[in-house]
Amino acid sequence: MTGESIPVGLTPAEAIAWFRAKGFVFGFSWQDVEREEHGRGFTVAKAMTRDILETIREAVDRAIAEGETLQMFAKELRPRLEAAGWWGRKEMVDPATGETELVQLGSPRRLKTIFQTNMRTSYAAGRWERIERSKRAFPFLEYVSVMDGRERPQHHAWHGTILPVDDPWWDTHYPPNGWGCRCLPKPVSRGQAERRGLKVTKPQVFLKRQWINKRTGEIQMIERGIDPGWDYHVGKARQSGLTPGPYNGEGLATMSAISAVDEGAVSGFFAAFGLKTRAAIVAGDQFVDAGGWPVAIDGSWFRDGRGRLALPSGLAAADLDDAAAAIMSPAEIRWHWVATDSAPPQLVRRYIGQPAPDGSAIVVDIARWWRAARIAPDRLATARRGNLAWAADS
Repeated sequence: MTGESIPVGLTPAEAIAWFRAKGFVFGFSWQDVEREEHGRGFTVAKAMTRDILETIREAVDRAIAEGETLQMFAKELRPRLEAAGWWGRKEMVDPATGETELVQLGSPRRLKTIFQTNMRTSYAAGRWERIERSKRAFPFLEYVSVMDGRERPQHHAWHGTILPVDDPWWDTHYPPNGWGCRCLPKPVSRGQAERRGLKVTKPQVFLKRQWINKRTGEIQMIERGIDPGWDYHVGKARQSGLTPGPYNGEGLATMSAISAVDEGAVSGFFAAFGLKTRAAIVAGDQFVDAGGWPVAIDGSWFRDGRGRLALPSGLAAADLDDAAAAIMSPAEIRWHWVATDSAPPQLVRRYIGQPAPDGSAIVVDIARWWRAARIAPDRLATARRGNLAWAADS
């Protein structure tokens, strides 16, 4: 292992803030997690339990904040993963197929990938925040490749490309553009462009290749030079929505409109989390639950796939106050798996609210989607499936 560390010359404040604002995403394969989700949630393929994922995340957080090298990161993390049994090749059940496979868990190579990927994406996202803040003074970006002979030929060709900050080309080419990509975006002012004789350039376009996600069957056409899963803008990914959408039984948003009275109930839901104005709801915020798990809250909780106001199936607007209370002050928090015909199995965080006078309770599930329903007293025992993560009485 090398002594590779964080990028030189960049204060890590933005990178740290961006990384710590991430939620968590569980996936058996890296292909289970959509492109933008990597920018919004921390994930490690086959880290399928909360304790393992949190252990790795804690190590990455420290590496970013303290500027650790890869060697330092691996030296501290490896024995913890070995002690937890997440090391080497072991049998594991693929939740998508139910089949047992021999898979690679922790290894020196995987730690290197985890380190490099999270370091580079965190700093790329942090760098984008600075670019956005200063784009009036630095309205252009220059694509900069390392040019040491180890760069991809396409990245070599893109080196020196000058485009406005808001040009849509950056939506798919903002680096890093693949595993191990070391390219950077360099802000350029008008004065710098004039002094260096730089002009807006048309980037070289390479043929696209077909890539099939074997986990989902999705077919994508991706330009050569960009690895599958990396054709997105990591700096914009978190801005495109951290939060889940309403659920209708297939992991998709409902299409039913809601009344003006219901809109008041939705406003009350957001107010419980301190989001009391329209601007605050649009901007959103992160709530940390009783078990220490981050939950992103913003307006997309109640927007369907067309941007219309909607409620999850089975939830009455009158129950929204209790749904907010279940997340904020639950009786129990549990983890359990949910599978649908249209999506891979997802690990769901379940909030069981405090019992009402009639013994019923609101149960809220949060994954890539969310749903909630009032459960009758005789069905609460069934709702308490999965692993207990936190309980108010313990």
